[in-house]
Amino acid sequence: MHPAHRRMATLWTLSRNRRLTPEEQTELEQCMQVNAKLCWEMACLENASLLASMTRDTEWQHEICGQIDSFPWQAKKPDP
Repeated sequence: MHPAHRRMATLWTLSRNRRLTPEEQTELEQCMQVNAKLCWEMACLENASLLASMTRDTEWQHEICGQIDSFPWQAKKPDP
């Protein structure tokens, strides 16, 4: 899990019990900006992977899949 997602969840949980301070509200907005950027980057990678698949460029697709696998919020896979 990306640190911004963890912090966003914490701030959301706090907001369920009380109003966020101005600093916390700013921090939540920053976390949401990071989230939007990460979502956009992942969508671009997924679209590139689809394009590579449609053009049967397996080398490019493997490269893109490697980038997706190492994406910042991807859960670590256990060692075999």
